[in-house]
Amino acid sequence: MPNNHSTFKRSELAHCYFPDLKPMSAWEKFKDWLDSSARLRPLLSLTRRTYTPAEVQLIYDVLGEP
Repeated sequence: MPNNHSTFKRSELAHCYFPDLKPMSAWEKFKDWLDSSARLRPLLSLTRRTYTPAEVQLIYDVLGEP
């Protein structure tokens, strides 16, 4: 599980939330979660490949830790 002290690839973070899915499937499902969140959608870019520590913490605050 990632900690919030460094940047993380979006696929790594998605895999933490959906460890039983293949990487692309995990990302697609995670992206849907992020996009459906009124709080996260305006603050996160779904096209970037990494998330900063502050963004990871925001995701944890909204979705809970994986």
